[in-house]
Amino acid sequence: MDTTPIRFEKAVFTLPLLFGSAMNHHGISKIQKHAEVKFNFKLPIDSYYGAPWGCLWNGGRPLVPHHDAVINDHTITYLESIDAHKYVTCTNYMAGNYLDDPVSNKIMELLSDGDGVIITDERLHTYIKKTYPKLKTKSSIVKVTKDQPNKRTVDYYNQLLDLYDYVVLHPDDNNELDVISQLNDLSRVEVLIDERCTRNCPVRDLHYDLNAQHNVPVKDQDANILDQEEELFGKLCPREKSIMQKNGKWKLDILVNTIDEIGDLYELGIHRFKTSGRGSPIHEIHAVNRFLDVAIEDEQIRNTLEYFT
Repeated sequence: MDTTPIRFEKAVFTLPLLFGSAMNHHGISKIQKHAEVKFNFKLPIDSYYGAPWGCLWNGGRPLVPHHDAVINDHTITYLESIDAHKYVTCTNYMAGNYLDDPVSNKIMELLSDGDGVIITDERLHTYIKKTYPKLKTKSSIVKVTKDQPNKRTVDYYNQLLDLYDYVVLHPDDNNELDVISQLNDLSRVEVLIDERCTRNCPVRDLHYDLNAQHNVPVKDQDANILDQEEELFGKLCPREKSIMQKNGKWKLDILVNTIDEIGDLYELGIHRFKTSGRGSPIHEIHAVNRFLDVAIEDEQIRNTLEYFT
């Protein structure tokens, strides 16, 4: 090919396929191979993120057990087959209570230089830096939400950049270009481009609390938090609500960035982007398709690659 089909040439992406479904793992491998053999370019995938079943440090959506909690030779082979960096999602704000968790620690031991950990709990951050110094650290959206649920400042983000190798913006801040432009090192800032939560969600923190509770042993779960689950999804969560636009049509004000908005971030100097989709194979497919929609500008090539999802 004389020209690249890539939309943003310096951009790299992280996808939610680590410890996901085998079907989608094989699917993205086919897409990568086809892009290289048929179209002579490499997909701009920097890393995959996720957590294994049974990992108490995990704080994301409760996982479907695609993999056993026991780390074995299959796990090692699987990790070695991944042609990208691997980031384990250790975003449980209670992870510091389980620093000796065998599954979590074993996965850390299997990671390579350049791989990393996505973190919420500062106790875990200290432990990782001391025990697994070769690993990169990335502050999570859960962390910035729990630290600063309503508004984040330039100083706050710059403090995170001093502590972590990478920092993920709160999705509500993706369009705050004035704030973003003042951050110290935009090459280490990552943006989630398809958050499925609503803008200024008033119960985001509670949602993260519930995810965390479902990932710890039953004996340690907080009944006061779990008792709010039905009310959260039945009454409080605004995701089921719509807003009226000026053209008279209804829409949900979710935090999915447009190509133009992503372009603004790219021109500002942010080149690290993330798609959401942990939790089920269908969500993983949506994440891959979203990645292709944003990363591949050539429509014919994009449609051909999407055939494999």
